[in-house]
Formats: sequence, C-alpha cells, structure tokens
Amino acid sequence: MKVIVSVVALMCTLLSSSAVSAQCVTGNCINGKGSFVFESGAKYSGEFQNSQMSGQGILIFTNGDKYLGSFLNQYREGQGKFVFANGDEYLGKVKKNKFSGEGTMKYANGRIYEGNWEDNKPNGLGGIRFTDGARYEGMVKDGNPEGEGTMFYANQTKFSGKWKNGKPLKSTTETAVADAKPISETKPSQEAVNQAVKKDIRNCNEQYCHNCQGEYTYTDGSKFVGDFKSGYPEGQGTMQYVAGDRYVGGWSNHSPHGEGVMYYKTGRVYGGVWEYGNPIRELQSMSNLPKEHIETVKDSDVRIWSLVVGVGRYAHMPTLKYTDDDAYHFYSFLKSPEGGALKDEQVRVLIDEDATRDNILRSMRQLFMKADENDVVMLYFSGHGLEGSFIPVDYDGYNNKLQHEDIKAVFEESKAKHKICVADACFSGSLLAMKAANVDVALNKYYKEFENTKGGMALLMSSKSQEYSLEDHGLRSGIFSHYLIKGLKGEADTDKNKIISIKELYDFTYKNVKTYTAGAQTPSISGNYDPKMPISVIR
Repeated sequence: MKVIVSVVALMCTLLSSSAVSAQCVTGNCINGKGSFVFESGAKYSGEFQNSQMSGQGILIFTNGDKYLGSFLNQYREGQGKFVFANGDEYLGKVKKNKFSGEGTMKYANGRIYEGNWEDNKPNGLGGIRFTDGARYEGMVKDGNPEGEGTMFYANQTKFSGKWKNGKPLKSTTETAVADAKPISETKPSQEAVNQAVKKDIRNCNEQYCHNCQGEYTYTDGSKFVGDFKSGYPEGQGTMQYVAGDRYVGGWSNHSPHGEGVMYYKTGRVYGGVWEYGNPIRELQSMSNLPKEHIETVKDSDVRIWSLVVGVGRYAHMPTLKYTDDDAYHFYSFLKSPEGGALKDEQVRVLIDEDATRDNILRSMRQLFMKADENDVVMLYFSGHGLEGSFIPVDYDGYNNKLQHEDIKAVFEESKAKHKICVADACFSGSLLAMKAANVDVALNKYYKEFENTKGGMALLMSSKSQEYSLEDHGLRSGIFSHYLIKGLKGEADTDKNKIISIKELYDFTYKNVKTYTAGAQTPSISGNYDPKMPISVIR
C-alpha cells in the first residue's frame, strides 16, 4: 500500500508586540457605521454592509498610506482619493483596489498625470505635465508617452508623432505653440488616435480599437484577445493572466462580466455568471472539465522538487528584515550536498514582488506535479503568517491570503510519497564543503532514508496557535529559524548517524526556542508521521 508522508510547518504571525487582532473597535461593523482594525494593523472607519466595507469610508494602512472614498464588498471601488505617505496623491476612479478609469495623480516631485488608468498605472488616453514646464497629450503606456501624441515643450515648440517608451519615433509637426491650453482644458488628440485604425485584428496597445477584434497586453503581462468597444476590451474574449489563470467569456471594465469559464492555474475550473469580476452564480459543475496537464517525470530514483519563497517588503504589513536572505540561503542549502544537491529544474525561488499568491500556487503546481511516487516535494516559506494562511506580497490587508487549504490541495494532488512544508526557516552562513568521495556517499545515504521511512503526516509549527513567531535583531533571523538551521547543520543529530530526522529536529528546536524566549514561544509537532523521516544530511 502506498504511504504518503506530509510534513507541514505552519507559521504564526511574525509581528512585534504591537500586533493587534482583527476587531470592531467602535460602532456597528455589520450594517451601519463603525471602525475596524484588521490583523495587519490597517484601520477602517466608515460604512458597513453585511460585515463588509461598503459605502463611504477611510482606510489607513500600516505604512502611512490613506484612502478616502467609496468601498464595495471589502474592496476600494468607485470614486476615491489616495494619499501616499511619500507625498503622491491620486483622485479618480478605483476598481477592486486598483486605479482604473479616469483619474489624476499629482506626484510629490511636481509631475501631474490626468487621463485613463489601468491596473494602477497610467495607460490609454491622457495628458502629462512635466516639472520643466512641458506637457504631453496623447496615448500613454505605464506613465510614458507611447503611440500617437503631441509634446508641447517649454520653449514654445511642439512635437507631434509616434512615441515609444517616452521617446519620439517620427516627427509629423514641429511648430511654435502660441495657443496651448492647460491639461485640464484639453483632451488627447482623437484625430491622431483614429489614424491607427486600419486592420480588422489590431494590436490595441499601439492602435485605437473601436467596435473590432483586437488584442491588448496589460501592464502586468496579462493578455486579452477579443471584442473591443470605444478603445477598451468589451464583449466576448479570452484573458490569459500572467499568473497562469485563463478566462473565456464575457468581459467589461477589465473584468469577467456575463457568462464565462475561469480555468485556474491550480487545475480548478469554474463556469458561472460574473459581475465585474465577481462570480454571482455558478452555471454548472465544472469538475469534469480538463485540468492543465503537467507531465510527471518518471524514473526509479528519488528526486526532490522544491519551491522557495521569501517575502519581506510588504505594502500592508510590517516589513521583515531577513526573509529574502533566508530564502536565498535555503535555496543554497538545497543546491548543496547537505540539502540534496538539487538540479536547477527541480527548484524555483520567488522573492518579494514575484511572491504573489497566484505565482506561489502556480509554481507549486508546475513543480510538484512532475513528482512521481518515489519523490519528495517541498515548499519553503519565509514571511508573515496569519491564522490559517501565509501572507504573500500582494496581500492588501484583507484579500489574497495564501490559505493553508490551498497549499494542502496542491500537495494532495501531487503523486509524491513525501510532502514537506517548512515555514519560518532560515539557513544563514556558508555551508561546509565536502570532498567528492564523501559527497556521493552522503547523498546516497540521504536519499535512501526516504525509501526506508514508512510515512504518515506531521505538522511542525514554529509556535502554538495563539503565539507569535518572533524575530531577533541580535540573531539576525527568526528565533525558530535560528535554531532550525543549527539543528539542520548537525546539532540535532542526537544518534550521530549523520541523518537529521524530523523528530530530532523538533526536539532540538523545541528545547532551544522555549529556553531562549522564556516560554513565550513553543514549537510543536503533531500528526501521524514516521519520526525517522529524513530532513537533512551532515558530513
């Protein structure tokens, strides 16, 4: 009978003593007006409907950013003002927490953009007022002139033509400007835009698309192919998200709208009726539709497949100092003989901006589905955690938690015999080199131990469910992480057999973390597991 081993190390929040629990602090936070403090420390004061932020309100983030305006179903949505801690100010339309539609950004350096926004960036028809007195009117991409447009220079000349990455490609006119109007009194040149409409299927990043078929690539790399109306994707089409999801169906306001099917990167397929990105009714059971196929790598050897994640630069959570270093050190450990000497195709690293919820789940699937019945799959996560979830970089204080259930689903789908999740794990310092003869002996012994263990399930936690996992500036790492690495490097090898087992590692970390924190943090282990399961090899 095949035995599955799953080792899950869950991490509580890496917060200081100032961390708070999510709670309603004043008023009516169900249906009415009230004030609510989120787990991240963000504070909201305003209107609630069905226990969600809906209506007018103010949201203050832990980094000092502030949003004042409309909310809908827990999202910043509608008309609003965003005041950034760095001095930038945005006033305009917001959709699902992102600047989308008409809006004006006054940058702290004096630059002003007024026009269309997509996915938090100036994209489409707009005007830019530069700090040197020049101004631009026309097509914009990622905040820079791109496409047809005119630049009005401070020396009273103008330049009209095509632009790319903020630079002119070809001049059509260069004349004196005597009747130039302020940006707020002008609209981008529609005549220049219309000259681009020539083909039935168009690149709508470069050309204006009106009632036609075209394709458009969003600033994050996601691509829409389908119907366009008045310059924007609208109607029927296919959206290939850069994170790996794919949507086919109705589309409006840059979101699924109408009947459509979402093919998630995890393999889940959902068909339903959508309302501006929100599924409101399922059309039918989609469980029988095909999943994305990833070919299993079959052989008789034991292989380790690993995803390494480190997140520290959060926008809506306290910044962590050591997580990126932790992740790179763990990656180096996996590439070393002590960690299994993994090949490049067997390990992937996601740091900070790459460590979004979707990227983590997609990368897990792409790696873990390659494992066969002899193999080991391993997720390493270093970053914040909340109850029942890890926190990726795109967590906004409420949305995009990486739920433990989502991680478990990918682990369960994998054919691997051994399944390991380690969180709050830091491997610092250089690893001792081995002589070539010893490397082969140690690796063979390490991989053989995976074949000899009978399996089960173990949950190795850096702290109890109501405790925080703490960082220590003196140790320059998490306290649990510090002793975890010391144990993996050899100090946990109580039976001196050169193999660190999961039980040995737990015993070592439990004793040292509890002693160091005077009982404030207590690692724990639970589940039906083989205590001899190997976790590292030493010289």
